[in-house]
Amino acid sequence: MQKQKQPYIELLEEKGGRGMYRGKIGEKEVIIRLGKRVSKGGFDHEKIYQMVLSYGEAAFEKGKKTFCIYNDKLGVIVAEVEQNDIPVIRVDYLIHRENVYE
Repeated sequence: MQKQKQPYIELLEEKGGRGMYRGKIGEKEVIIRLGKRVSKGGFDHEKIYQMVLSYGEAAFEKGKKTFCIYNDKLGVIVAEVEQNDIPVIRVDYLIHRENVYE
C-alpha cells in the first residue's frame, strides 16, 4: 500500500495561538488561516491545516465558496474561500465530534 504524501505547509505568522499557513492545492498556492470564531484550544492546528489542504482540494477546484470537511477524530471543519491573488481559505468553525449528530 502506497503511503499518502503529506501536503506541504509553511507557517507564515502566529498571533494569539492562531497560525497562518501557506500551502498548495494542486499547483495553486493558498493561504490557510483560522477565523476569529475558532477557539484557540482543543484542536491541533497543524492537523487542521493538513486536512484542509488534503480534503479541501475537490471543493477548491470546483470553485466552492464554502465547504465542510468531516473527520471521525476531530469533527466538522467549516471553511470559506476568499478569492484574492493568492486565495485565502479561512476556517470559520470547528465542531467537536461529540457535538456532531447523524
